[in-house]
Amino acid sequence: MLLEIKNLDISYGGNAPTVQDVNISLAAGEVLAIVGESGSGKTSVIRAILGVLPGMGRISRGEITFAGKDLSQLSDAAWRQLRGREMAMIFQDSGSMMNPVQTIGHQFREYLQTHRAMQAAEADEIARELLGRMHLPDPDSVMAAYTFELSGGMRQRVGIAMAIAFQPQLLLADEPTSALDVTTQAQIVRELMQVVRASGTALVMVTHNIGVAACMADKMMVMAGGKVMEYGPAASILANPQTEYTKTLLAAVPEIGGVRYV
Repeated sequence: MLLEIKNLDISYGGNAPTVQDVNISLAAGEVLAIVGESGSGKTSVIRAILGVLPGMGRISRGEITFAGKDLSQLSDAAWRQLRGREMAMIFQDSGSMMNPVQTIGHQFREYLQTHRAMQAAEADEIARELLGRMHLPDPDSVMAAYTFELSGGMRQRVGIAMAIAFQPQLLLADEPTSALDVTTQAQIVRELMQVVRASGTALVMVTHNIGVAACMADKMMVMAGGKVMEYGPAASILANPQTEYTKTLLAAVPEIGGVRYV
């Protein structure tokens, strides 16, 4: 397995665990959707995988293994080698993760050159190609812009372009399409699935959108109150939910023409 999580608890400060007893197995090329209401612990799980829990957050029990490596034993230097190339994250608001006083082009170029030796011209060409794949019009203008000059949806697409630049083994996505209109959501979902199919990238995606999860996921984990309600093949959970919480989530999906698309 590419990613294995066993008996994971996540705590903040000295309090009792906020997230309890998470167990996940994910092979290369598989897609896991983590669904549930706000505050259920979804984002904490993927931040724990990347080693970027905020504030006083820490793994208080359990282990996370990625490509045979125990992530709890990695040095800062080893994490720097891992993040960006082998494992990357699309944040919910990518714009807030970017420097507001540097152009998009400068930041994208710096990101690429940090993880692979290349000339500035090569980095710029790669950046323009990736921005084009994200359906951003006029990539040159985007490269010259600052974050405040782009809409939230455009900034999000820049963040996605940067995350897939090195076709990482594992892609972590925290509500990657929440800032996008429906048409662009569909385009980005197709692009993410193309990355999964073309390079065997495993994808762990946090989402409130059950329809997106149903479309993309091989496996699904339903969370509530920091606990796992259900975990297993997505098709089985959607067709035969075992908990009242999951049934309520599915019932909340609106019908179109009498059909519920999950």
